[in-house]
Amino acid sequence: MTVLAVCLSLVALAAVAHVGSSRGKQSIKEQLLNGICTIALRLVQLAFAIHCSFQAWVQDSLSQAQIDMQQLLEGDDTDVVLAKRQELSDLLASLPQKPEHLAVVLPEASVRENEAIGGMLAGETDDVEALCAWSLLAKIPRLSIYSRDGSLSRSFDSIAGRLRNSKMVARGFNGRTPDICLESSTRSEHICAHSDSASRPDIYISLWSRENGYPLLAKLAQRLSRRVQAGELASTAITESLVADELRDPHGFKHPDLVLLLDDLPCVNEFPPWQLQNSELVQIHSGARSLGDAVYRALVCFAKIEMRWGK
Repeated sequence: MTVLAVCLSLVALAAVAHVGSSRGKQSIKEQLLNGICTIALRLVQLAFAIHCSFQAWVQDSLSQAQIDMQQLLEGDDTDVVLAKRQELSDLLASLPQKPEHLAVVLPEASVRENEAIGGMLAGETDDVEALCAWSLLAKIPRLSIYSRDGSLSRSFDSIAGRLRNSKMVARGFNGRTPDICLESSTRSEHICAHSDSASRPDIYISLWSRENGYPLLAKLAQRLSRRVQAGELASTAITESLVADELRDPHGFKHPDLVLLLDDLPCVNEFPPWQLQNSELVQIHSGARSLGDAVYRALVCFAKIEMRWGK
């Protein structure tokens, strides 16, 4: 984006100089300026071509790096695996843009029985572990994982225990143990790697279900109603801004910029609707060979997306 901004600035400068120099008879000074501007425009074109070629190289390299993606975090730390992992980490860091908040919609049990989908996924605890590891490798600070039936929340203790002792997660964090904030609709736990529990976690993980959607809105309406009845809140104070503040991410993150659908059908299954207001939905189905493969494909797709905001 910086290269593009510099290019546009140089183009504008050259255009202004060219227009100014074209008025009337050109002096030697104006001809010299015009020549410099022409050279600048050629350099801008060259820089832009190099920038586009670099992006294409990054995406092509990522495609080649997909060989045994699962092995990069699950296998033993051989020299070859360490080199490939570092290469992939550098390539992900070179992407033009990455999501700050990644949401992943896991398929329901009936869909998991599909042989193609089932080959990409494992048990839900394993899936959370893998998604955490790949998010850390891609340096994504916020991860929300959605399972409609609430099975993730019911497995909270199992998931927390797995993340606390996971070698895969440590490998995704450059061999170090990360600080993780794990949350569900009813519980929260800070899995600390250091004695300073007040430090900001390296990644925030939320386990969502349909309870985080319309049922949450109903509970919010009931809570506001009780405050009005108790005289703590005027009914006229219940505005869109107040509701938006109540639904805001407690850690200051925005809504998911990227939602990854792991399903053969493009269905969000009662996903919290307000969380989708500015999200890009990427569907990865049976074409992905592993969960890591699905994540990196989604990141490559997201890197190509241009937000025009209706313009």
